[in-house]
Amino acid sequence: MLFLRRRTLKAISAAILLAAISASVAGETELWRLDLVAESQEVGPEAFPAWMEEEGFQPFNYLFFKRRPEHWRIGPCDGSPQRCLVLHEKKSSSHIIYRFEPALTVGDSMMVELAYLVKAQPEGARLDQKDKEDAPLRIFLSFQTEDGLLHLALTDSAAHAAETVVRSEREPDAIRYYMLPDRSEADGYQTSRFPLKTIFHKAFGPRDPGTLVAIGIKSDSNNLGGESLTYLKTLRLVR
Repeated sequence: MLFLRRRTLKAISAAILLAAISASVAGETELWRLDLVAESQEVGPEAFPAWMEEEGFQPFNYLFFKRRPEHWRIGPCDGSPQRCLVLHEKKSSSHIIYRFEPALTVGDSMMVELAYLVKAQPEGARLDQKDKEDAPLRIFLSFQTEDGLLHLALTDSAAHAAETVVRSEREPDAIRYYMLPDRSEADGYQTSRFPLKTIFHKAFGPRDPGTLVAIGIKSDSNNLGGESLTYLKTLRLVR
């Protein structure tokens, strides 16, 4: 369970309300966004854990491992003064999650939008081989369904065909990977928008997705070693 400081909760609520009002004017409502406004200052790796917890994120815990980012930071996007979440891995794995309280009903119209740029990744990475299971970016969407908790990860991978679903050798069947579109040849940010219900059905079949209870961000290079570097510019949910 996440417990936000009252001041932070009020600030986040006000920001979400203002975003929702402005977005509604354009015909859609913004439900949530990754807010990278940091008073025009960079947030380095040492300060990142405090920023993460202040914004309501927590490191993902698995067995005895806590995937707290060691090298992530907030700074200018590559080629742009706009701020990005810079996912940097050095033979490491990082995973943070944000839980929605209350959970969000998925319905027919909820969409996820993201924009990102991959600058480096481990060579030979594949999601269907446990000793090569690295990816420069995964966006985890966690659904509470009648059949239990199911996780769908929007994943960037050069090894798998776009818009296919991949299962991991390492992880339980409740986790499926949906491959993001192939990167454009131009050296620009990959921007995509997906209807949650549609991609959920592609991954898990025609069942009710229920509610969205959490969103997570992950990158890793710990299996193959080396470095990965991704600039995440946009991550938001709209209806």
